[in-house]
Amino acid sequence: MTDAFADCLVTNSRMAARAITRRYDAYLRPFGVTSTQLSLLGALRGLAGATVSEIAEQRGFERTTLTRNLDRLQAMGLVVSKAAARGNGRIPGLTQGGEALLDRLLPLWRQAQADMRAELSPQLFADSIGALKRLQTI
Repeated sequence: MTDAFADCLVTNSRMAARAITRRYDAYLRPFGVTSTQLSLLGALRGLAGATVSEIAEQRGFERTTLTRNLDRLQAMGLVVSKAAARGNGRIPGLTQGGEALLDRLLPLWRQAQADMRAELSPQLFADSIGALKRLQTI
């Protein structure tokens, strides 16, 4: 007997993440950034002064994905980096352009959130967020 993996948590969570990412990316496409990059811009604002490693740990980014996106955002003039006080780490931060773009994109992110809440229902949206937060602790 072989499993079809229809109820596999890994498969279903990956498929859901891809679908959600595509939905949020559609809102951001006209601005030339992805939902991952928007999330990173928000992380840089919220974790000002943090090293790349600290941001990866706090926000659940794979370090290679984080570095690749930081490099892209830096090339776009949205992010700058400076050397950490100790070690060979770097501390990324938003430029004025990055701050301005983040402020401009937050209403789109809020709209994407509202649309997903409406699509799922407020209760299912809240339950889903709760389940995802619980899964992060496993």
